[in-house]
Formats: sequence, C-alpha cells, structure tokens
Amino acid sequence: MDAWNYINRDCASSWRLGEEYELNLCNPQKTVCQEVFVSSQEKFGTYDNLTWTLPQGAYCDIVVDATAAVGRVIFDETSFLGVDGTDIKLGEVITVDQGQVKNITIYNAASTGPLTFLISFSGAIQLGAVALATALMVSIAL
Repeated sequence: MDAWNYINRDCASSWRLGEEYELNLCNPQKTVCQEVFVSSQEKFGTYDNLTWTLPQGAYCDIVVDATAAVGRVIFDETSFLGVDGTDIKLGEVITVDQGQVKNITIYNAASTGPLTFLISFSGAIQLGAVALATALMVSIAL
C-alpha cells in the first residue's frame, strides 16, 4: 500500500492522493525540523544520516541550501512520510543544484501515533564540473 501518499487520516475527507490535498485544510501542527542543511565542498562524499520523529498530525519544513555546492537529501525507512505538493518519492535522492535553496514540506501520514524515519543529507560535485576537470587534466597530459 502506498500509504505515504496520504495525509493523516484524521483529515475529514475520503482517501485520495496526498498531492491532491491542501495540507493546511487538514489543520496539521507545525513542528521544527533540524537546522538548515548547508552544502559545501567539505561535505562532498559525506553523509549526515539522522533519525527523526514527527508527532501525529504534524509537519515541518526541510531546507537544503545549495548556494555554495550541490546538495542532496533522501527520506527513507518509512512508508508513511508525506511530501507536500511534489513528485518526490521516498527512497529517491533529491538533488538541489548549486546556487539554489529548496524548501521541502514533509508530514506524518500515519494513521496514528508518531512517525520515525531516516533522513540523509550530503554534498556533491556537479557532474558537469567533474567532466570539465577530467577533460582539462587529459588535455594537459597530452
């Protein structure tokens, strides 16, 4: 069952895809997530794996600041985490291009109780930059 696709069942309406809900109409409780993840060159190839818990009926905003370097985030180890208004799927890497700041609203879509899930942040080199550096090194070597 793709229960992650649904907002908390206490919302007074029939079952439907989470992306079809207006989250604020379900009266969720805003909670504070971890501080903003700021990507940088020092974070290339490193992973900051955290276990978070959202209370029943709660949501929070995740901010990935990729101003200085490409940033990545992944949500995993749950079937009941909702991501508001996007085509983001659980377990898939979300890439934020360098120069961008992305706000992602997540919510507890479990039928009851708190929701525990894994979130992982990392920095990454843009593939275009890697290809350019490789081409430059090859041309210098020749």
